[in-house]
Amino acid sequence: MRVLHVTPCYPPTWAYGGIPRVVHALARAQRSQGIGVRVWTTDAFDADSRASVPSRREESGIDVRVTRLASNRLAWRHQLYVPTALPPLDDVDVVHLHSHRHLLNWLAFHAARSRGIPVVLTPNGTAPRLERKVFVKRAWDTLFDGDVPTRADHVIAVSKAEVRQLLALGVSADRIERIPNPIHLEEFAELPARGSFRAAQGLGAGPIVAYLGQITPRKGVERLVAAFGEGLAGATLVVAGAARGMALPESPHVRYTGTLEGPDRLALLVDADVLVYPSTDEIFGLVPLEGLLCGAPVIVGGDCGCGELIGEAGAGLLTRVGDAAELRAHIHTLLADRERASAMVERGRRYVTAHLDPARVAGAHIELYQRMLRA
Repeated sequence: MRVLHVTPCYPPTWAYGGIPRVVHALARAQRSQGIGVRVWTTDAFDADSRASVPSRREESGIDVRVTRLASNRLAWRHQLYVPTALPPLDDVDVVHLHSHRHLLNWLAFHAARSRGIPVVLTPNGTAPRLERKVFVKRAWDTLFDGDVPTRADHVIAVSKAEVRQLLALGVSADRIERIPNPIHLEEFAELPARGSFRAAQGLGAGPIVAYLGQITPRKGVERLVAAFGEGLAGATLVVAGAARGMALPESPHVRYTGTLEGPDRLALLVDADVLVYPSTDEIFGLVPLEGLLCGAPVIVGGDCGCGELIGEAGAGLLTRVGDAAELRAHIHTLLADRERASAMVERGRRYVTAHLDPARVAGAHIELYQRMLRA
């Protein structure tokens, strides 16, 4: 069996959020279980540059095909990924689309349909018209691939919250499969020494409260800065990520680092005394789960899939969207009660290891592919 993963971004691209990390972990785990894996992606990298990668490479047995974008600017500013090549469907048995509303999916979906190749979609929270450019998304759905979720052979929901989203969009329950995202556990086997991020940034001895991820209105960074107010127990708020279409609120107690990658990213998670992820409509939320693997106690928005997972694991505190007093109180709680915080972290580590191991998640995907091929 050979699967084609279609994703607009793939490592070494990290500035576009969690989907590249998810696809990378899944592809590696599937290849290690013996199936053929191909990835079709673009050279998107960040706001100012393209990924310096060949158009075709083999990586850990994965056949990675990279199409050059017609415009890097359109990709970064408007998430309009215009490929300059067609999807490589030769010898492909299953097409697995990642994210929603991009031209790679549209091309791959229709090419697969014309060849009778089954298609599965993992929207990872992108199926509803949320947050930015809602009018543009409505127009896109009318002109292009708005019906892909209802026409794909199967749609994967990564949480119960996403199941509800898909049902509301008209996806029939018998075509929805709930499979969580994988977390690449090997990445967290050897962590940076505690204190390395603090020293590199000159942060002193005070507590570090951290946010790591894209900076968009939905992510709640402005609410977190507001909750921090005039300072909080001598702590510094570190905000790490790329700002996407919004100005960064100024505060003397906030340090903005931009996108962090590799060891720098892990070093922040290791040094974080509290990791806050106050996003709304977050259908999964990789960062808090990765933070737990690095020893960081977490606070997450309680109205979404991320809160669902953290609550199920008993691995952190949940906060109501817009309740700055509650968020501030939760930060105080985790900074003051380190025994309670450590217990949450330990429960979170056990949950991630038991449920989100890439081998387990990849096996669930392969079983779904096999059912699709037998249908």
